[in-house]
Amino acid sequence: MDGQRHDHACYSKRAGGAAIGDAPHEAVWQQVTSIGGENGYYFLDALWRARELMDAAVGGGGLARGRAHPHHVQVGDRIDTWEVIGVDPGRRLALRFGMKAPGEGALEFEVEPITPRRTRVAATAFWRPKGIAGFAYWYALVPVHLVLFEGLTKEILRRAAAAGR
Repeated sequence: MDGQRHDHACYSKRAGGAAIGDAPHEAVWQQVTSIGGENGYYFLDALWRARELMDAAVGGGGLARGRAHPHHVQVGDRIDTWEVIGVDPGRRLALRFGMKAPGEGALEFEVEPITPRRTRVAATAFWRPKGIAGFAYWYALVPVHLVLFEGLTKEILRRAAAAGR
């Protein structure tokens, strides 16, 4: 992203999903910051893994799985092929897309307490396409992203509720 912060960069495309559920804010944040590595991506993990394999097949680092700590994140950390580019503890986690693609992207999670036991979580993908291929890539994946992020946010809440019991 040319050394820019994702929240200050110009992204022409975005897609995401959000959910509200009965789970304590802290438990939801714990699930968000534990994504990737051995935990996988919670929802349709096979699709995330297939994308990693496609990246590796074209010479990318798609199979570089792992993270520095299983639950904590800080700017500069790697979560599989993602780079942590922003953390507002308890509220926001921003990751830079690290696979080969015709553009640049970021994924942002936002966690908002509604009541002490009710929380909203959102996942939003941001995309800056490079050329026609970048636009084609984005539009081909928008339907997948919408399903993926809607399911992902619901699964984060489900896991957080189970952990909060």
